[in-house]
Amino acid sequence: MLSTSLKRDYSIGAIPNGIKVDTFTFFLLFFYSNIIGLNAALAGTAIFAALCIDAITDPLMGTISDRTRSRLGRRHPFMFASVIPMTVGYIMLFAPRQDWDLSQSSLFIWMLSFTVLTRIGMTLFDIPHRSFGAEVTKNYQERTVLMSWREMMQWVSSLGNAALGYFVFFRPTPEYSIGQLNPDVWLPFGVMGGTLMALSVLYTSFKTKPYIGQLSEWKGSTNLKDIFAELKVALTNKSFVILFFGNLTLSLAWGLSNSLALYVNTYFWELKAMQIGLLLPIYFVSTMLAFYLTPRLVQFFDKRTIVMVAILGVALITPVAFILFNLGLTPEKGSLSLVFFLASFMVFLVMFAVIGNMTRDSMVGDIADEVELQSSARQEGILYSAVSFMQKFNAGIGAFFAGLVLNFIEFPEAGSGAPTSEQVYTLAFVQGPIGAILLLIPFFIFYRYDLTKERHNEIIKSLED
Repeated sequence: MLSTSLKRDYSIGAIPNGIKVDTFTFFLLFFYSNIIGLNAALAGTAIFAALCIDAITDPLMGTISDRTRSRLGRRHPFMFASVIPMTVGYIMLFAPRQDWDLSQSSLFIWMLSFTVLTRIGMTLFDIPHRSFGAEVTKNYQERTVLMSWREMMQWVSSLGNAALGYFVFFRPTPEYSIGQLNPDVWLPFGVMGGTLMALSVLYTSFKTKPYIGQLSEWKGSTNLKDIFAELKVALTNKSFVILFFGNLTLSLAWGLSNSLALYVNTYFWELKAMQIGLLLPIYFVSTMLAFYLTPRLVQFFDKRTIVMVAILGVALITPVAFILFNLGLTPEKGSLSLVFFLASFMVFLVMFAVIGNMTRDSMVGDIADEVELQSSARQEGILYSAVSFMQKFNAGIGAFFAGLVLNFIEFPEAGSGAPTSEQVYTLAFVQGPIGAILLLIPFFIFYRYDLTKERHNEIIKSLED
């Protein structure tokens, strides 16, 4: 039985990813296109290009982490090493200003360089940290509890990052009634986030260090031919393939909607930063509900069923506010009543989303057990590299397509005037109905997942024999 202190100390390691995911999903594209003046398509391309580098570095990190032997074990050397690139890259992303008078190509290179550095730092930390969680317990339900703690902390840190933005840094001023349009607040926002990321990495790395001796050591071959053979077993495992492509298509739909959220809230619903901030407690309540429900649902239902219901719930709720707007059933734009109206749907939408995330994270540990039975080697690192990549893919591919959408409709850049009502309506349509339709693809992919609780129990018995 895992202690509460271990769950807490381990889950604090989700804070860096929570801050980074929130920023990369909701703020980064907005900052570079609306504040600094980088073409939206170029900004989206920079985020996507960094993602392509992750496609190489993430599985490489997973493979190296699985096979490392050191006095700090397989995971912790990389967790400690991640602090500097992660923090420096994140803070420097928010350093540019309009008065630097940089060319579009120079801004693109700056954004790409520090996005890559931030992601490399996150790769060094996140994959070993997730793998540690999968190793520390093999129990089907206990693993879900631990990953629920981690996912809960990630969502809370995302909300905390957003709350700092909307309530502290993006407060309205006489010059900027819409505080998120104030160019002077973005660097302090980045410094605060980077500092919190560094502190949480160091805390969880030191606090989980005493458990290194309880984890398994690599027993497989380090011969290159054998490495590729073992990787083939892991990456062609049916359960893993379904999880990978299910997460891939889910990230496309969810990432696109999230990347446009700040645009839609600002220009379509006409909400100020403080009003958007009022939605954050809803995210918190939803996360706590998911944290309470997920381990209990796993006691009665297979994880596949939970994931499918969660995806369907998000798909059904996503377009509701937009549809009701077209029927004339929504409160006045920019009003407090509208905030509460939107919140009434978001509480369920976010709850379903978090339940799905918690459950899918715990699936990877189950798949690692199945892979060990097939290859006689623990390969959490390479499997969790796929999960880490998917979370980055969520922000990366979402920002890329959001940038294309903004460029296609000729959404005005910083200092180019206000968008037209047609442009704003198009963004809301893409975020709502189009995003919901795209969610049907992962729903049908996860239907084919068949690693049930009974099958997992059989795998554990076989491993123990």
